[in-house]
This record gives sequence, structure tokens and C-alpha cells, in this order.
Amino acid sequence: METEILRMICAGQGAVNTEDLVYNLFSGDPTKLSEIICNQEKFVSCCPNGQPKVVARTRLRLCRVKDCLGICRGLHLCKNILFSGFCQFTQLRRGCSFSHELTSEHNQRLLREHELESLSREELCTLLLQSDHTVLPDICYNYNNGDGEFGRCQDGDGCRRLHICENYISRECSCWKNHDFNAPQPFKALKARGVPDTLFQSLKATYANKQALKLAGVSDHGQRSQRGRGRGGHQLSRGFRGNRGSHSSRPDLHRARSLSNIAANIDGFDLWSSDGLNESDDDNSPTSDITVAATRNRGNHQRFQNARSLSDIHAAVNDEAAKGGEWQNNRQRPVRDKTGICMYFIKGHCKHDDRCFKAHDKMPYRWQVQEGHQWTDLPDNETIERDYCDPSNSYSSTSPAVHFDTMTCGWNKVRRLSTENSVIEPTFIHTTEWLWYWQDEFGSWNMFASATSGHKTADINSTKLEEKFLANDKDVLEFTAGSHSYSLSFQDMMQTNKHYGTKRLVCRRPRFVSAADVLTKRVRRPLVQTSTPVPETWDKTQTPQTGYSRISLQPSSEEFREVVALFSETMKGCDIINIERIQNKALWEAFQLQKNQMKTKNKGGNVTEEKLFHGTDSKFADTICHHNFDWRICGTHGTSYGKGSYFARDASYSHSYTGDTDVRAMFISRVLVGDFTKGSSDYRRPPSKDGGGINFYDSCVNDVMNPSIFVVFEKQQIYPEYLIQYKTTNMFIDGTVPKRVSGSRLAQQSVVVPRHVAVGKPLVLPTAAVVQTPSVVHKLNTILSQTTARHLPSTASSMDSTNGTVNKPTPSTPFPTLSPRELLDFSENVAELVKRFSRSGT
Repeated sequence: METEILRMICAGQGAVNTEDLVYNLFSGDPTKLSEIICNQEKFVSCCPNGQPKVVARTRLRLCRVKDCLGICRGLHLCKNILFSGFCQFTQLRRGCSFSHELTSEHNQRLLREHELESLSREELCTLLLQSDHTVLPDICYNYNNGDGEFGRCQDGDGCRRLHICENYISRECSCWKNHDFNAPQPFKALKARGVPDTLFQSLKATYANKQALKLAGVSDHGQRSQRGRGRGGHQLSRGFRGNRGSHSSRPDLHRARSLSNIAANIDGFDLWSSDGLNESDDDNSPTSDITVAATRNRGNHQRFQNARSLSDIHAAVNDEAAKGGEWQNNRQRPVRDKTGICMYFIKGHCKHDDRCFKAHDKMPYRWQVQEGHQWTDLPDNETIERDYCDPSNSYSSTSPAVHFDTMTCGWNKVRRLSTENSVIEPTFIHTTEWLWYWQDEFGSWNMFASATSGHKTADINSTKLEEKFLANDKDVLEFTAGSHSYSLSFQDMMQTNKHYGTKRLVCRRPRFVSAADVLTKRVRRPLVQTSTPVPETWDKTQTPQTGYSRISLQPSSEEFREVVALFSETMKGCDIINIERIQNKALWEAFQLQKNQMKTKNKGGNVTEEKLFHGTDSKFADTICHHNFDWRICGTHGTSYGKGSYFARDASYSHSYTGDTDVRAMFISRVLVGDFTKGSSDYRRPPSKDGGGINFYDSCVNDVMNPSIFVVFEKQQIYPEYLIQYKTTNMFIDGTVPKRVSGSRLAQQSVVVPRHVAVGKPLVLPTAAVVQTPSVVHKLNTILSQTTARHLPSTASSMDSTNGTVNKPTPSTPFPTLSPRELLDFSENVAELVKRFSRSGT
């Protein structure tokens, strides 16, 4: 159970609310949880901002010694491999000095010792980011103190620590300091540590977890922190800062448990700093209220310096308060315009009450109209929101109406207050989820990555679009849908087909949440979700956290019709029994992660993804749905193009490998074929692109110019999306063998087989049979019919299966004369047919 909880926490950005764990794993019984998380080698309980959390931690660290001999206790792994699974330094002549093998004997021994061997690379990365202080740069303490552009930091933009607001890390903040990890200074400092862009979205949660561990008193070596700040640090650590302890002992700080030590060590206080202590590089602990009060007034430095007793300190503070509180900031603060909604208040309580800089409302949205200089709540708040969430509406149905395009109501301005964006705070409830739509040629609005509209599914969804939009709302994004490529301009909110130039409107609207939904969310919290969303077409109520579910598609649905159309391109006359959608969350997340990694390797370019067929024995269907394709388990029918999992462009080719049962099974899978090359039987992985050991192809094919067979060696490049069960009772009843021709997915040629040849069973030619020209097709058909009539007298008179009578023999005609060129073409086709028959075992 410890391992399961650790994995779940690491999948939830390194920390999870205690309530979520209790509710989802222990049926609301907190005693069972406390028995497990008492192991402080793996878990630390803390309570940042009044919200009890469990933060994952480990004593394991990365070894930073180049070419270490293995006598250390650190993990021998390149930091770049840990971050993204890819190291750019291997492309240099001198290579990389650190190991790239997470599965080495040294690393596996350490992982077993720390009971982390079950973690994936991504989960291990999350754990080490918040446990190992050498992996990420610290937040600059000096930047967070002082009033200048860089606070008290003397290094400015050249500082190797992060100029990020400390308050923003752990709570909502709207101060003047930087709150963006993509700002120039933090971006430079993070890049200097090799942190990739893909981790930036999770850095806030990571630094919040690091702060929580520090405030809980757990140092980098698992000891209770004993460090002070700069000069006089050792004296202070034994007194007022000596034992921060867990969150249960933190009130001792505010009671000034060692006030006598404060008075004795008053010389160590720097009353010109914001917390009364000297600067430090790596400690950010809170100070006592009395110290903060003392340091607010720089003009009384000497008075506090002379206060050598506890009563003197209290007298000095009380005296200042009696004089009108000169130690406080005398400048009158302006009334803050609250433009956001507090999620804590919706949840039940906000400890800041009226001092909160966000509006307190019981709904996660509020529509307001400007009347003079005041913003007033509009009536029918929920009705306006429901209308706004529908992208087809330009006006609300209320009276007076709200114009959504101009955000006006009559002549007055209108605004919408909302909670934090769900992309920014993925672990919070009551956040606002934004959805992206595009308008088709019929004027209908379709959600991105949704296959319900009858259009090809885009390779980008609302979550990814929202992430890109928040990063740069003037960016132009490229994506694909089926075989078409598009560009999307955030500034114009327009998508353009790059080939045809067709333009379509794009719209961004929130997901509607009713008052009943808010109440349900407040009472029943869902399990913390990972950052990878499942497809919109999935049934969320039947998506298990582990394992898989098979959801039968309704024949009337558009999704069902799309699958049938793809299958029937080369499979005529089959009786489809059932089509099931495979919903396996773990396999989907692994597939998406692999796709992102391949995009990164491709410098952000698109990765070629195909929907391909794989025929298999029905007994392997459940294994594939649960564990994905593995050619070693599911068997192999040949290794002509490499030892991997084989997929076909045409369903009719995969049919040959479905066994001989009455009901056949065939998968339609998403396959990341990427960059491919011609395969070979001795390949155990794709070959190198340049002859080196770094840049490899992603897959192998039978024909680079017109591939119909694909071989994939990594199962993360595959997602089994649909399982088709069918019968072959009427298969090829028309006597044709369809074949897709290069350049047209729907084009086909047919080889006509005389019906009198197929007495008990139709003669089915492999779909991969190559027919060069229409003239040869005609001659081949003629030769087959004539040869059959001449040499098979028993079959020339075909049997009528209905009454058992024998039909009259078909009269033969003279054997046709072929030209040398036609004869050459014919012989090549016959040779190809023989090869195909022998390969399929016919």
C-alpha cells in the first residue's frame, strides 16, 4: 500500500490533499492512512495554507561526480535523462559524462534499497525534483526582500537563483514581483540547470512542495533543520529558530518559545531586512510576529538594539502602537478591485475574510455590469453563464441581453469574474476549465480532439491549446487533423488549412458548472488527476484508474460509422458483430508521453501518427487491452521487416492473421510511426539515421515510397483504440479483392476470380498482390478463367450449392497471345502472388 500511495502522489505532482487520500483509498477512515504515512522516509504530513497535505520525499540523491566509480550512495543518472528521457550532449563529439541507464545494476540496487523500483522515470523525476536540492535552483531570498526591481539582490538578471515571488509559490498573490517561470531571469537560471520547457508547468507545485518540506522541518538529508541565517546563525538555531518541527509544532514560533534567546541575541538581528535576520542562500523560514513588528520601523533601530530584556521589547512595541503605529506602513492603501473569485471561500472558508484580495462568492463565476465607477452583480448569473458556455451563442437569453463578443450590456461594460484556470492549478477543485471549439462549413461548433462531429480528430485538445494560449496569446500554433495540416492564430482566433487555405473561426469558452455541480464538488472530491487528459469521446464514468474497460459503440453513433468505414475500405461483405472502444488510462498516458517526447526530439515538429490494423487470435485480445501489444507474448507470424509488432494499412491484410475461429478479432490502433525506413529481418530496433548511436528511425516499413506494413519496436508508440469482432460468412462474395492504390486511400483495383473456381470456398487473393496495369489485370482474369475451364473439368462444371445440381460447363476460348512486355508484367505479378501465398501460409 505504501508503494501504491507513493506512486499516486508522484503522479499527482508530488503532493496530494489528505482528504483525497482518505476518501479514495480508505473509505473516509483517516486512521488507516496515518498508519501508512507515518514512514517519514517516504511521506511528510504538512498543512500549508490550512490545507492538510501529504508530500512525497526520498533520501535518494543524484550523484554529481563525473565518471564516478560507484562507491557513492547516489543515483548514477544524467539529469537530462531524468528530466525528459533525452540528452542533447550525446550528439557532441565528447559525449555525456553521466550514465543514461536507469536500469543499471548500481541504480537498480539503490532503487530497491529506497523501495522506489516500481516508479516510472517520470514519477522518479517528480520525487527527486522536490527532494534533491541540487536538481533545481533555489528561489532568491534577496530578490524577495527590498523595494527595487531586483529587491536586495546585487546580481540582478545574472543571479543564478530564481527571481520568483515566494508568496506566489504557496498561495494566491498579486504583488509586483515576478510570478512567471518563463520570465527572462528565471528562464535563464532554469535553462542553466538543464530544466526543459516541458517541466515549467509543474514547477510551481514542485517549489511549493519543497517549501512544505522545509517548513515541516525536513532538511535535504532528512534531518530536522538546524541552520540559521548568516552571521549569528548557530546561536539563533539553538534559540528562536532551533526546531521548526512538524506543522503541529509551528505555533511555537508565533508564541516566541525562546523569547529570552531573542533578547539575548538581539545583535544578530538585521532590522533593515524584512524578517529581522541576515540574508541566507538556502533558508526561507518564517519569523515571529514580534520580530516582524520590530523590523517595520527602521528609525527605531537603536531603541530595539538597546532592548535587552523581554519586557523592553514588549514595551517598545506597545509604545509604538500607542503613538499611532508608526512602525506600520502609514500610506493609505487604495481599495483593491477584486477581479477573481476565491476558491477557498467556495469550498467553505477563507481565513483572510474581507482582507482577501479575491471576491467571495459561492459560485466559481460572477457576471457584473459597470455602472459609473462601480461594478454591480447582474441578475440571472447562472443563465448568463449557461448561454456563454455555448459557443453558438453571441447573446445571452436574459433581458437586457449581454453581448458576449463585445462584453457589453446596452451601453455599459460587462465583465466575468472567475476562479483560477484549471491549467494553472490542476490539483484544485472549483477551477475554471476552458474548452476550445472550431466552426465547420455548416456553422456547427466542434470541440478540438472530438470525433463526434464526423470530422477527423485533431492531434491537439483543449488542455494543450489552453497551455499554449496562456504561454503566449499572440502565438500561431500548428496541428494536424487526419491528413490535413492547420495553423491556428490566437490573435485572430482563426484556423487555416495549410494546403487549401480554408479558414475557420475558433472560439474559447468555459465548461458550464451549475450550482448543483458546485455543491456536489464541495461534498465529494474526485481523486487528483494527472496532467494528461483522456479523449473527449471516452465515457469518464467507465474509465478505471487501473486496468481497462471495453465500451461497446452504438451502431447509430458517428464514432461507430467512422470505424466501419475505415474497416470496410478493404473488407467487403463481413458481418460486424461488435465494435468496442478500449479505455485504458495508463496506456493512453504512456502513449501521449511518448508522443510528446518524439515531438521534443523532432524539435517541436509534428509526429506522424496512423490508424492501422492488427489481426490477432481472440485469446490475446484481453492481454493486448491490458498490457498493449508485445510480439513476444502475442506471437509472431513473420519477422521479414524486424522483430517487433506488425501493423497493416489494410484490414484485409491483417485478416490473414486472425485465426480460423467463427468470430474473428481485429484491432484498430493509433501508431506513432514517426520517421520510418525499409525494415530487415535481423532488426531488433530501428536502424540509425546517420550510422551513429544517437539518431534512430522510429519504425520500419515494407516499402518506403508506398508503405502498407509497419513494424514498431516500442509498445509506448501504440495505443489499441478499437476492437472489431466480425464474421466472414459473406466475405468477398462479389469475387473481388480490393487494393488501395498509392495516392488515394479510397481508390482500389480488383482481380476478378471466376465463381466456378470457388466450389466450396471462394478463392481469396492477398490484398498486397501487385497488379501493374489494367491490361495485365484483364489478361490475368482471362487466363485464370480459361485455364480453369481447360484443366479443371470437375470444377468447370460448377456445383450449385442450393440443389446439388451441376451447371453446364463454361465453353473455353483460345489462350490469348501476350506481347513481350505484357508477358514480363504477367510473370512479375505471378511471382508476387506466389510470394504472398507462401508468406501467408496458404
